Amino acid sequence: MLIKNVILPTKNGFLKRDVLVNGKKIVAIKSDINEREETQVIDGEGLYLLPGIIDLNVRFSNSILNQENIDKLSSSSLRGGITTAVVMSDFTPRLDSATLLELVKFKIDQAKIDLKISAPLADKKEDQLSNIATLLNNGAAAILADSSRNANLLRRGMQYATMKDKPLFCNCYEANLDDNGLMNEGHISSKLGLSGISKISESSEVAKVGELALFYKAKVVLKSLSTKRSLDIASDYKKLTPLLYSEVSIHHLCKNDTSCDGFNTYAKIMPPLRDEEERTALLDALKSGSIDILTSAHSPKSILYKDVAFEDAEFGIGAIEEFLALCYTNLIKKDIIDFEDLTQMCSLNPAKILDLEFKGRVQEGFDADLILFDPTYTYEVTNQHSLYCGDTLFGKVKKVFVGGELLLNV
Repeated sequence: MLIKNVILPTKNGFLKRDVLVNGKKIVAIKSDINEREETQVIDGEGLYLLPGIIDLNVRFSNSILNQENIDKLSSSSLRGGITTAVVMSDFTPRLDSATLLELVKFKIDQAKIDLKISAPLADKKEDQLSNIATLLNNGAAAILADSSRNANLLRRGMQYATMKDKPLFCNCYEANLDDNGLMNEGHISSKLGLSGISKISESSEVAKVGELALFYKAKVVLKSLSTKRSLDIASDYKKLTPLLYSEVSIHHLCKNDTSCDGFNTYAKIMPPLRDEEERTALLDALKSGSIDILTSAHSPKSILYKDVAFEDAEFGIGAIEEFLALCYTNLIKKDIIDFEDLTQMCSLNPAKILDLEFKGRVQEGFDADLILFDPTYTYEVTNQHSLYCGDTLFGKVKKVFVGGELLLNV
């Protein structure tokens, strides 16, 4: 397959190139490649060619594992430019045995994209360690842990991560520092009369996890951080260990807690959207390189769980289809970062964390997981159940290749 006339964004500007794919690999990138008669040719005139996005933080709809939700996640991911994704294992039924993992892997192996599963650190009551070694040996890509649970379990999770050379994904939150909080603790929560989620409930846990990661030399991803203080603490630890990574969701860079005004349950996510000062600080951290990974934090909830009172609504957001457009509109077009920075955080760093040696770059010898992106496309989000309803977004994913196979063509 030959992809002609694409634009490659680089630090040295935008280069017009042809890209030749043979099987699952990129075999040549040149200014002009002559096609053979038997070669399939795709014209990418005016389109940016980007590496497929690797999202380390997605969930099934309503956190329920079934074939329908696997298919939904796969299709939605493609439309957002995501070719590899790691599913958080806090779904139902609980992933607690190698037998269930084998069944799950059989189902997800049929998905269009490369779906991977994380292994839960502990059982549902969080008082007994899961059979981590067995789950990792049978294909789990990472360990998923909550920082506030049994400290001994977290310690053992770090030890398994080191022993098995797998990443530990850690949600940094201490619920005991909040009174059943529903949104960011601040002016808006006071105005609405809603209990708040404090910033210290996150940053204090980041410090604890950072210290453990340093001591046990574990590869740890701090999941979906939402405060500048959390990133500052993480940065201090990253000076001491190269195995600690900070992840931030696109939503915390695009929106603040005013989105919750009017009791908008579609803005109820976890961690919560913070105030504008915090959002601006996160953008500054993005510019300075303090953020290693961007995620869609895809956790869609049905209308049944959202069109209720704010107190009763589920936490979660489903905007994975807009992910690349959101990044382009709010980060690149506003000159906060460039495409090179974006692909570093969305493709290359996640590939490094998962030890996917030949993913994350548009480069000869790498896997042909590729996106053709139209930067000229403009549209308004009309979905009434979206956090971004009424927003104008720029850019559209036109084609997606996974392992050299064209799986999305719009």
